Amino acid sequence: MGPLSSGLRVVIAHNPVGEEDDPSTSDVLAQVEMVESALAGLGIPSLRLAVEPGRTLEIFRETFREETRRPGSVIFNLIESPPGRPYIHTDSTAVLELAGLPYTGSAPSVLSLTTDKVATRALLASEGLAVAPGGRLDLARLDLDHPAVLDRVPPPWILKPAFEDASVGLEGDPVYTTREAALARGAELARRFPGQPVLVERYLPGRELNVSLLANGETVEVLPVAEILFEGFPEGMSRVVSYEAKWDEGSFACIHTVRCFPDREEDAELLARVREIALAAWRICGLEGYARVDLRLDEHGVPHVLEVNANPCLTADAGFMAAAGKAGLTACEVVRRILGAVKKTPSPALPRFAGEGAPAREGVAIRGDLRAVDREPLEKLIRETGFFNPEEVAVALELIDERLSQGEASHYRFLVAEVDGVAGYACWGPIPGTTASADLYWIVVDPRHQGKGIGAALLKDAEAWMASAGRTRVYVETSTRAQYMGTRRFYLACGYEMAAELADFYAPGDGKAVFLKVL
Repeated sequence: MGPLSSGLRVVIAHNPVGEEDDPSTSDVLAQVEMVESALAGLGIPSLRLAVEPGRTLEIFRETFREETRRPGSVIFNLIESPPGRPYIHTDSTAVLELAGLPYTGSAPSVLSLTTDKVATRALLASEGLAVAPGGRLDLARLDLDHPAVLDRVPPPWILKPAFEDASVGLEGDPVYTTREAALARGAELARRFPGQPVLVERYLPGRELNVSLLANGETVEVLPVAEILFEGFPEGMSRVVSYEAKWDEGSFACIHTVRCFPDREEDAELLARVREIALAAWRICGLEGYARVDLRLDEHGVPHVLEVNANPCLTADAGFMAAAGKAGLTACEVVRRILGAVKKTPSPALPRFAGEGAPAREGVAIRGDLRAVDREPLEKLIRETGFFNPEEVAVALELIDERLSQGEASHYRFLVAEVDGVAGYACWGPIPGTTASADLYWIVVDPRHQGKGIGAALLKDAEAWMASAGRTRVYVETSTRAQYMGTRRFYLACGYEMAAELADFYAPGDGKAVFLKVL
């Protein structure tokens, strides 16, 4: 523990909690207390930091000013998503990634994957792991008489919102045996969680098992396998870990849903198999630090993956810490190993943020002019991103050429980031006919320098330039294609809100998303 704790300081980042928040949200404070106590036991100083959605970059910029900018600082990432806002934790972690700040747990790409149950199912199945038969209930087509998944998968069905966790959306009895009831439940979930797919799976009647995994140096340890028992559930009551079972402490479901750790000799083969499956899920999904894989057996005793949980709950009574305790690990040891799995080594000074009158990172400089010698390297990095089609490349180069030929008379303004040469650029311009609006046309970063905070720095300096020019309403347009999901989340994490979405704008199936930020 000595080398880890020497000079280390931990910022415990978590989502803010209000008086009206439900227990699935307020539960994060118990995690903060557990981590704080464990850090104290390790002799590591810590600081709590509530990260408000939409202000992530600003909050970390304020926190990591000179008084807290020191070698060895790490962020213990406990940021979770409140119900109905499933990508808050992903977006916030993406800001940490962009800013180059070291943090615990899985990367934003992994959080995004495991948040999406439909995508996780597809990936695991493609790698040969069994998942419960099912798929997306496509209510958007309004073809409610013949939804394909209900024709393909025999009942009983369990329905859930595809992006929620903590059993949110599993209130009451989520298992249905008739098409009419399943469609009604699906429509209810679609109204309650707009923009989320509704996932339908065949309800598997067998045992439910949880497998927790914890990094151990360069390897990963599979903790004792837990089983969820549904003791005394009456006939007709579905044996599922519902919202009530997790959060309504006085309910029958909560009292009679019990965790145990099977160790009978006749279970040895099954337990070995589910450990193998959990390790495979860890590898396939790219999990880091700690995770939990939930499985259920079908009527033949075959285990199927239900969910993969990156950064699972760390409260003392949650499944992960219960498994760690069963393995003989203290909270201090768990926290120590999670911190030890952080791969991003803090630099001698944590990165400054653009807008503070300093470069985004050591060795990065941003200038507000465009030079003729920039033209060739800019074209090279635009093409090497692999993001833009030939028409888009031509448009980007057209804007560059206009600025170079017209200088200050051009409508377009450019910022260029340099790291031993051109590493990225941003382009913006005032919107004609408006008094306070601007378009942010491009932010492009050389693939070799992505993930170093350059994009966030360019954005911050561009915003400062726009604000100084009296342009306080910034609009960004991007595609709604899956390829641009990371781009959209980047803007959301930096305080932008989606102001409009135009379906099929660029092409069938390729819409335009318009983001707005008021400076």
